[in-house]
Parts: sequence; C-alpha cells; structure tokens
Amino acid sequence: MRLCFVVQRYGLEATGGAETHCRWLAERLARSHEVQVVTTCALEYNEWRNHYPPGASTLEGVRVTRHPVERSRDPRAFALYSDIVFRDHHTLEDERTWVEHNGPFAPALVESLPGLGGVDLFVFYSYRYYPTFFGLPRVAERSVLVPTAEDDPAVRLPIFGPLFQAPRGLLYLTPEERDLVGQATGNAAVPSAVIGSGIHVAEGWRDVDARAKFSLPERYVLYVGRIDWAKGVDQLVRYHQQLASEWPETPPLVLAGKPVIEIAPHPKLRCLGVVSDEEKGALMAGCEVLVLPSALESLSLSVLEAWSLGRPVLVNGACRVLEGQCVRSNGGLYYRGYAEYAPALRLLLERGDLREALGRSGRDYVAREYDWDVVESRTNTFLDGLAASRAAPAVPA
Repeated sequence: MRLCFVVQRYGLEATGGAETHCRWLAERLARSHEVQVVTTCALEYNEWRNHYPPGASTLEGVRVTRHPVERSRDPRAFALYSDIVFRDHHTLEDERTWVEHNGPFAPALVESLPGLGGVDLFVFYSYRYYPTFFGLPRVAERSVLVPTAEDDPAVRLPIFGPLFQAPRGLLYLTPEERDLVGQATGNAAVPSAVIGSGIHVAEGWRDVDARAKFSLPERYVLYVGRIDWAKGVDQLVRYHQQLASEWPETPPLVLAGKPVIEIAPHPKLRCLGVVSDEEKGALMAGCEVLVLPSALESLSLSVLEAWSLGRPVLVNGACRVLEGQCVRSNGGLYYRGYAEYAPALRLLLERGDLREALGRSGRDYVAREYDWDVVESRTNTFLDGLAASRAAPAVPA
C-alpha cells in the first residue's frame, strides 16, 4: 500500500509518546509498504516554533515533507481559550478556536493533503491537534485515525464528536483507550483495532554503568519521562519525601527526563535531566522499581520498556490504561493516593521475590503482546482490510 502518515511533529528529537509511536510504526511499515510522512517544521510543542527546514527530506529511509508553522502558539491566548472551553459556557466556535490555538497552525499542510496523489490511506496522529482536526475531514474516505486519547476533558468536547465518526478506521493503543473514545463519542460503529506498540531498548545499555556514571547507590527507585506537573511528578516527589520521613531506609527517587518544572533539592531525590537511550536502558535495568505517576496516558512506553528488562512497576491507578496494563500483565502494582503509594512501594522494596516475579510476568507480557512482529501483523491486517473494502466495487441493489 501507499501510506501517508500525518503528525504534528516528526524527528529523532521529537520525543513525545505519540510522535515516537508514529515514527516507529512508519519505519516498520516502510519495510513492506510505500510510506511517506507529512508534518510541520516544529520540534517543541510548547510554542511550535519552526525548527526543521521546510520541504522534503529522508529520515531513516522514510520520505518526510515538512510545512512551516505559520503562527506559533501564544501561551496567553491558549490559556484563555482553555479556560473558556473547559471551565465556562461556550460555543462550538470557541472550541474550534481552541484547536487553532493548540496548533501547530499549519494551513499549508492541511491544504496539501487532497492533492497528494496515489495515497491509499492517510494515517493521522493525535486527534486534538490542528493538522488532524482540519486535515482528516479533507481525506476522510482514505483516513485512519490514531487518537492517542487520554482520559481528560478534551476528548469529550462536542467539536471532536464528528471527527471520531469521520475516518474509515481507527487504531488504538490499548483497550482502555478504545473504550474511552467509544463512550465519549459514540463511534463504536467505525471499524477499529487495538494494535499496541513495539518498543526499542537501545542495545548499548549493557555498556553503561549507570550507578558509576551518575553516582547512584545500589538501590534506587526510578521515574523516566518529562519532569512536569502534567505527568504527576510534583505529586510523586511529595509522596516520596513523605515516605522517606516515615521510613528512613527509603531508597532515593531518581528522575530522568527533560525538566519542565523545578524540583527543590532533597537528600532522597536525584534529578539527572535528559539522558541518552543507552543510559535510560541501564537506569531501568538497574532500578528496584519504575514508578509512573501520570494519570493521563494512552500508552506508556516507559512501562513497557521496564517490563522488557524484567523490572516491576508502580503506577497511578487513576489512569485506567496503566491500571489495565498492570492487571493484564501481572507485572506491577497501582495506587490511588499516598495511603496506597507508601505501602505498595514498601512492599515492592522489601520483597525481592515479589519484584522478580512481577518483572518476569511483565517481560512475558511484553514479549507476547508488544513484540514488533505482533504489532506489525495487527496493523497490516487492519489496514489491508480497509484498503480492500475501499477498492471493492459497489454491489448492485
């Protein structure tokens, strides 16, 4: 097939979960299909400033066409319209304006899509962004939506209802995401498949001595991801400090990722900043437990990576996706509030046999459900079916 992936940003440096999933899947499918990517020149999502040069290039064997962002995000205007649509009486036009301010505002990208000849299917990533919201309806009969939806108020905005009804099919990352979107938008009649995601753990992690490189103790708890209140990191830090005050033997919490908020120094905290893929793998392989405090996830690659390395996880049970992954895999525990976080983490830290058992179960689960061959087969089967149904002649009445 000839596939065109449409995504808000694309590149090796674009480390968001949706963008990473898009790049990995595009590269994987390019082995057996003709794949191209249409995206913007932006790298960072906060303001969507142009970073990459416009035009066509090739990345990892995939042709990428970038369009400039014509208007970067104004944080004040975006905050204003966010308050209006999520906290006040408002109109559909207010919601449409919110999508425009959310960005990345790239009308030329949207206008280019109908003219791309020979594309069998357009695969759009993330429902809430400008390129998908305004671009998908223009090629709806050839479109597949990968929503990467989280359980937040945006998915329930009335303006998105028609968008979820419009595509020829949808690809979900987890069963919980499919159920969330179905309940919020009533789109159960639109064909869909849950494909999950393969993962990539850098092979060179075995060559990195994470404890020596970062001066870490023998035991530590790990968080990997953006250091941001939106990911629940501020709450995690408070919980861990409180546990340390009650249980002095608590190992330190190591935070590895891009800092968006400032974390005050504390004897039981280590902030490493951005680390390489090899360093991340070594940190995961050496940790006692990987903790993920986010309440809003459509899929957690860091949880899957930790399981692939045989490590148990402790996740925020307020996120149905994370709770569901733990239940299906038997690879970790989940908590709701400090009253559950503290005993759950202590149990994992004090029971080596439990950590090893959960880690083994998680590793088996990833091998069974998230191997790239499995994910690719699910995706191909679904896309082949959509393409075939579109090509089939109409049956006379």
